[in-house]
Amino acid sequence: MNKPAPVPPAVNRLLYGAAFACVLVIVVFSLLPAQEMPRTGIPDGTDHFIAYWGTGGLMALAFRGRGAVLVLAGLALVGLGGLMEVLQQLAPGRSSTWSDFLMSGGGALAGLLMGTVAARIISHLRRQHSGRLGSVSAS
Repeated sequence: MNKPAPVPPAVNRLLYGAAFACVLVIVVFSLLPAQEMPRTGIPDGTDHFIAYWGTGGLMALAFRGRGAVLVLAGLALVGLGGLMEVLQQLAPGRSSTWSDFLMSGGGALAGLLMGTVAARIISHLRRQHSGRLGSVSAS
């Protein structure tokens, strides 16, 4: 299999920063007391799925082409979901549920899969585009 097409370093930094910022937001919001939690109106559990889905997608884009690192990042993200559920018991008015953990883990895995597919599509399109540019300049 071909390695992913190179991405400008600034884009890499942006992807890493966005992924880790999402992790930070998840940790902060997971540990807020119940009275301080922002209410989105989204059904419970769905917000977990969306947060971890977006974070997993960003991680997949940031770690594209580095399978072992991506697997570790995925395991860490699912583990974070479990850890946050356990630690929520310490936050006033908060509780932990298996369904929230499953939604977080499912969102993380779905995001990793979506991001991996997106990274491959982007890489393929970048290769096609650079191939066309090379053939045009050679003429």
